[in-house]
Amino acid sequence: MNNKDLSKIVDGEIGKFISLSGVDTTYDLNIEEVEGTTQVDVSFEGDNLGYMIGNHGRHLDSLQYILQLIIRRKVGEEDFNFRLTLDVSGYREERDAKIREIALQKADDARILGESIDLPAMKPYDRRVVHMTLQKFDDLKTESYGEGRDRYVRIIPDSEEDLDLMKPTLPDSNSEESEEGEE
Repeated sequence: MNNKDLSKIVDGEIGKFISLSGVDTTYDLNIEEVEGTTQVDVSFEGDNLGYMIGNHGRHLDSLQYILQLIIRRKVGEEDFNFRLTLDVSGYREERDAKIREIALQKADDARILGESIDLPAMKPYDRRVVHMTLQKFDDLKTESYGEGRDRYVRIIPDSEEDLDLMKPTLPDSNSEESEEGEE
């Protein structure tokens, strides 16, 4: 599906949502290709839109999920890979920045301590932000563990030996013993 057709579908569904909900808002729509996935970003602006965000972003997450399902049905192509992201008055952008900052801090902790660090339980979108933030580092990997609302991200540092950063510089103790035994 081309971006022009997708844009018409998204515009139509967002327009229906705005008219049915009576929300006084404007929105910007941006569509781009990111690593083989069509990323659809919709940003709402206006006054008194806190109810669209909800407690800890729950309304926003639910609205995003429902609109993604509706748009996927309208597109009608099962193999069409796209991701819809909604933002309201910069809420998601600010939250993502905080999550990225925490992920980077915890990644540094994992490197320094040389052991895995578990982040608190997170929503799927937030876990994805952590994975995407830390995927650029070769010395770290991230994995999700747990089920349901208890699912969390574990940041796992690669050991120095795995990265070939620490080469043995001392002679092998076994070779010294064998030389002493020959005398």
